[in-house]
Amino acid sequence: MLISWHHALIWLILLWICTTTSISCPSHCSCEKDQRGKHKTSCLKGGMTDLPTKELDLNVEVLEIDAPEDTPNTLTLSPVFQHLKHLEELTVKRSRLKQLGMHSFWGVPTIRVLDFTFNNLTTLLDHNFRGLVNLVELNLDHNRISDLQSGVFKHLTELRILSLRFNLLVELVPRMFMKLGKLHVLRLSGNPFEELDPEAFKDIPEVRTLECRSCGLRRINTQIYHLLPYLNHLDLGNNRMQFLEADEFTDLHKLHSLKLDGNQLPVILENTFVHQTQLKYLNIAKNRLAKITNTSFKNLTSLEELDISYNKLDKLEPLAMQHVASTLQKFIMSGNNFNLLVIRDILQTLYKVNELQMAQMNIKEIPENFLPSTIRKLNISCNNLTELGVEMLPQQIKIIDVSHNRLKGLNDRVLAKLETLKSVNLSSNPWSCDLCHITSILLRVNRTNMFWNSTCDSPKYLKGSKLTNLRLAALTSCENLESGGENKQSVLGTDISTLLVGVLCFLVLLSFSVIYVVYSCMRRRTLNLREFEKREREREIASLSDPVAVFSKENITFKFPLDLTENKVSVCTIDDIKRHTQTSCVPNGTVI
Repeated sequence: MLISWHHALIWLILLWICTTTSISCPSHCSCEKDQRGKHKTSCLKGGMTDLPTKELDLNVEVLEIDAPEDTPNTLTLSPVFQHLKHLEELTVKRSRLKQLGMHSFWGVPTIRVLDFTFNNLTTLLDHNFRGLVNLVELNLDHNRISDLQSGVFKHLTELRILSLRFNLLVELVPRMFMKLGKLHVLRLSGNPFEELDPEAFKDIPEVRTLECRSCGLRRINTQIYHLLPYLNHLDLGNNRMQFLEADEFTDLHKLHSLKLDGNQLPVILENTFVHQTQLKYLNIAKNRLAKITNTSFKNLTSLEELDISYNKLDKLEPLAMQHVASTLQKFIMSGNNFNLLVIRDILQTLYKVNELQMAQMNIKEIPENFLPSTIRKLNISCNNLTELGVEMLPQQIKIIDVSHNRLKGLNDRVLAKLETLKSVNLSSNPWSCDLCHITSILLRVNRTNMFWNSTCDSPKYLKGSKLTNLRLAALTSCENLESGGENKQSVLGTDISTLLVGVLCFLVLLSFSVIYVVYSCMRRRTLNLREFEKREREREIASLSDPVAVFSKENITFKFPLDLTENKVSVCTIDDIKRHTQTSCVPNGTVI
């Protein structure tokens, strides 16, 4: 019995030793369980020259080797993983790998995910992948792979996801995907293809997702679509396609998502998507579209998201949108030349839209009750709005972006409404930090994060100041009082000087006015007196003068009243006049 206890104790000690030695972690790495409960070792500091496989816990399931961009690793791969019997995921990033090595993963059939992104791989050979019979995901993005041979992946019969983005591939050779019959996702974006050879797709009929974005493609051989009948996600964005055939997507009946943005399409022809009854997302943004025909969206009875932004459209008939009106929930029309009348007609047709984007459309105002009440998420950034009123906002709004407009201030009602929303973006507006515009905001700025990164645009002495740092005492009474000084004191001094000059000018003007009025009154009085004296003299002269009747041959003059008494008549000669100088005589018989 004693021996049995001794044996049990020895076994416990050995078990403890084995357990202790197996749970180890390299000094420059971290070891923990991830969110899925798997044992994970991460070595992220960079500068490594050897893989720390000998120091790893034998139970490690996820091994991540990465490095900062300025401190990359310098590693090579070789068969050093065989003792890691539980390894499922291996990531080796930014480690200057030039090749994967022969049979590096032989004897580790548990590996399901390999990630070798951001390395210097140039070529791949089939023996690089021997032994990976359970691999389901292979990521080779951001390398320098320029050539792949036929059958290079033939040992990866369980592969579901293959990513070759941003390499230097110029073509896909026939049978390159041989024995990848279970492949569902193929990502080829960022390679300089001129065209895609249909022969390369014959071995992967189960593909659901094909991404070939930014590849310089001018067209797609539609035979490829015939070889991929289960395709539900197709991304051909940022290529050079200038037209679509009328039957371009005839064979893609199961398509759910289609991205054609960033091409050079001038028009969407009639019935282009007539066979895509299951399509839910369509992106035709950033093309050269000047016209969308009335039947372009015909039969898109499942469409939920539509992006037509940043084209050359100035009109869009409501009839074209009626085909998607009953299902469309997200509509993006930013960057087009629609006026408010066109926008109104579109929105009246799309009565179920709850997310709307109208950025960069030179909108100066939004009339009351213009936006449908169903909208919950609204983007009206990069416009020329100078006011934001409660009546402009949809009743069910939850998220709004009004950044990069011309708002100078907001009133209490709008702020109260915005405070109830889930997310508000008011950045990059020219806030006028004076009491006329910003008072209501300052009273709330510490209770909300809507203005945490907003700054003053005026007056000059506050330009660039954060709204969260402002105090009411630092503000001028109104923006038009600003004189361009560097601080508030100089502004107030200039204002007082201006006021004093104004008062002085007013007083001088008033003095001149009083003097002028007094002078005018005195001058008028003087003239009146002179006129009165003149009239009096004339009247006096008239009363003192006796009228005289003069009889002559030419005329007769009478004096009234007539004096009928006899008068003495005397006739004087020249001599008499000389002798009697004192006598008053009237010559020629004038009556005295």
